[in-house]
Amino acid sequence: MAYSTTLPKDSLLQAYVADKDHLDVFCASLDDRPDLLTCDIRALADRVLKADVPWVEKLMGLRDAIAKPFGLKTAADMTGGTEQRDVSELEVGDRIGFFKIYAISENEIILGENDWHQDFRISILRVSDADGAKVYAATCCRRHNLAGHAYLALIMPFHKRIVMTFLDRAVSPL
Repeated sequence: MAYSTTLPKDSLLQAYVADKDHLDVFCASLDDRPDLLTCDIRALADRVLKADVPWVEKLMGLRDAIAKPFGLKTAADMTGGTEQRDVSELEVGDRIGFFKIYAISENEIILGENDWHQDFRISILRVSDADGAKVYAATCCRRHNLAGHAYLALIMPFHKRIVMTFLDRAVSPL
């Protein structure tokens, strides 16, 4: 089961996070999923970020319908631009789902989007150490104005449940 934790010190996201940014971090065990320990980090991110959760799809549709009149980017605005190809071939600037890739290393990928109310980054980080194998999903939101603060306050209860659900689905046994 996914749980709330802190961002590992060696995460690439540490270089992005500023004092007033919102940061949340969730983690799930990979001990029962050795295949996810050895797969390309882009494939792991794809599995986490594109988990099939029908209630999330409905919630995102509602979010987009509410957000569009306020000039916020919708999922449709952010999807596209990356032709269909193997996820392991994606590079910085391409997208996994509607998330733009900002950085890729062997065990971490940083994705996100910039908008007028806030910029956000998501880290999918894989760690294997004496405490076991884990996947971390961290979200950093850099709010630019009151709209960014209000938006984050509105989505936060849903965001936490969504991230934990996506992590749990991603690491569930085959």
